[in-house]
Amino acid sequence: MTSVKVWALLLLPLSLVSLGTADCPFPVFNGKNVVLSSESILKNSFPDNSEAFVECAKGYVREDGSTSITCLNGNWSPVNLICKKMDCGQPKPSPHMRYIISEGTLFGAYIKNECEMGYDLEGSSFRQCLVSGWSGKAKCILTTCDLPDPVEHGKMVLPRNIPEFNDVITFSCDDNYILVGNGSITCGEYGDYSSPPPKCIVITTPTKASTTTNKATTMDITTASTRSHVITTPTKASTTTNKPTTTDMTTASTRSHGGLKEGHTTDSKSALSIPFLIKAAPPIIVALLIITALFVVFLVYRQLKHKGSYNTGEELRTKEELLLNQSV
Repeated sequence: MTSVKVWALLLLPLSLVSLGTADCPFPVFNGKNVVLSSESILKNSFPDNSEAFVECAKGYVREDGSTSITCLNGNWSPVNLICKKMDCGQPKPSPHMRYIISEGTLFGAYIKNECEMGYDLEGSSFRQCLVSGWSGKAKCILTTCDLPDPVEHGKMVLPRNIPEFNDVITFSCDDNYILVGNGSITCGEYGDYSSPPPKCIVITTPTKASTTTNKATTMDITTASTRSHVITTPTKASTTTNKPTTTDMTTASTRSHGGLKEGHTTDSKSALSIPFLIKAAPPIIVALLIITALFVVFLVYRQLKHKGSYNTGEELRTKEELLLNQSV
């Protein structure tokens, strides 16, 4: 009995010590770029004085501090590990490609890919810095143009089977055809040409018949234009015809005023020349000739009427009356 009490008194301090110790909870790191290592994650409990191991999160690398924490009386010691973002560095150069880096090259940053003039981008336009490095792939491919349509009645010269950026294509036409448009076109940076392809159009030349017709038409128009204006140079025929006509008219006028007893006669040459004068002379001269002719006719008519008044027989009757009176 006495021995049992002694053992109970000896175990009492040990029980009191065991009651003051406790396990630590599962470590949680809020707002830090630190995570529990894969080895520590597999543990089910963390007793007092035990250790847990930590590491930097993905995309971060260790800069300074310890990678372990200790459980003391149910609490974890402070985390001293310092992590920083990893740096992907400059992307690997690619032919005819340049990079626009506006956010830097650290983890999570984006860069833009651009190609030189005359090259097309194949792949992603943006790349991101990840744990494995820059994401995505891209490359620049030389721009090509579609073959232009063949030119009818002409030829085109290509520097290669598939035209590329800055390639020049030249055109020419067959005989008797003329080129309408640009004689050469250039493959542009966007796969289109500097201008549409030209065309070949047949050359038209005037025939001999059409040339002769045009000449005749021109002469007729010139003649008609000349006739519509006042004729300043009389022809030889009209000058010869006009001379006797003027003489005859003057003679007729003189006879009518001189009281000639003979009838008015008209020269045949003058009669034949009047139609020619009417056709050749301007309208004003024709009108004056007509008025003059009417005036001459009027004078002749008046002269004839005046001559008839003297032939009434009054003189004969007067002589008979005198003889009758003498006989009486």
